[in-house]
Amino acid sequence: MISVLRKQYSLIQNSREVVLNFLENQAGADLNTPVPAYDNSTIRYLLVHNANCYFSWLIRFALQQPVTFANDEDIKAVSQLRELFISVDEAVAAFLANFEAKMELPIDGMLSGNRQATATPLQLFTHVTTHEFHHKGQIMSMCRLLGHTPPDTDIIRF
Repeated sequence: MISVLRKQYSLIQNSREVVLNFLENQAGADLNTPVPAYDNSTIRYLLVHNANCYFSWLIRFALQQPVTFANDEDIKAVSQLRELFISVDEAVAAFLANFEAKMELPIDGMLSGNRQATATPLQLFTHVTTHEFHHKGQIMSMCRLLGHTPPDTDIIRF
């Protein structure tokens, strides 16, 4: 199973790279532009939110290690987002290595507000990756609303 998840994550990284290249080469001027249809959120905010989700679930919850979350206001450029996602890649690698033989083993952990929760590593991996794709769709819609024609960012591109 773990080899499939590593391959799947590689596909996710490739799709993310399409997004970052598009932002860097075409829509980057609007990285920090508030989008009214998205409650004045920015593309930058959603990308940082995606990264923090990986850190929260895979490192803090699953590996039960301390996490320093990224502050979206400290990030102004695609180059900084790339650095942030290198840390995400490292977090995913550490998570998969740690749970390689126990992807179905329940993990008990704490959520905000001192709420207890239980999830398997497979559930956590599925959550963070589908969460990224949910927001990737929103980011591409934001780009369109800001006047840019986004590329095909799916795993399978034609």
